[in-house]
Amino acid sequence: MRLRWLTLLLLLLLSVPGAASAAVPSLEELFGSYTGYAEVVDLVTGERERREMDVVIERYQRRGFRVRWTNVSLVDGRRDVPGVKRREMAVAFKPAPDGSYFVEAPEYNPFRRKEEIQPLEGDPIRWAVLDDSGLYIYSFVVLLDGRYELQMYRRFPEREGIGLLYERILDGTVVKRITGYAVRTE
Repeated sequence: MRLRWLTLLLLLLLSVPGAASAAVPSLEELFGSYTGYAEVVDLVTGERERREMDVVIERYQRRGFRVRWTNVSLVDGRRDVPGVKRREMAVAFKPAPDGSYFVEAPEYNPFRRKEEIQPLEGDPIRWAVLDDSGLYIYSFVVLLDGRYELQMYRRFPEREGIGLLYERILDGTVVKRITGYAVRTE
């Protein structure tokens, strides 16, 4: 059973755009702070929502990177009314041993015991790939009912900022898509 899940994960890694890239371009072009908007579409219900977003892409240790982002789900296009939701996330990556992609680097916490990731217990496996079309960040989770979820975040240079594409894929079906644009801020 465990071998079957690991085999599935390997197949997903190999089928991801850019995962087989031999050379990793520089991240320098994407480093910076950005602010903008995104459109969220639930492809199952057809519901739409607009969000504000802030994204910071920065160096992590010597050769890795960290992405921090904040999403604010607006209510009727406003953020100063009840019902607004704010979500902050951060994840750091370091180069994989062969350098062809990046793996999640758990943030150091001297007060927490190091725990092994348990993919079959719902812990996400995250990795990132940088290729000519942008920075892809993937999060793979085996759900408690045995189905899988793959989340793909693509951030790419565009005009004076970055474009964003996010897809939530449940058992091979895209169920949510987010597209957006953010300008570089100072």
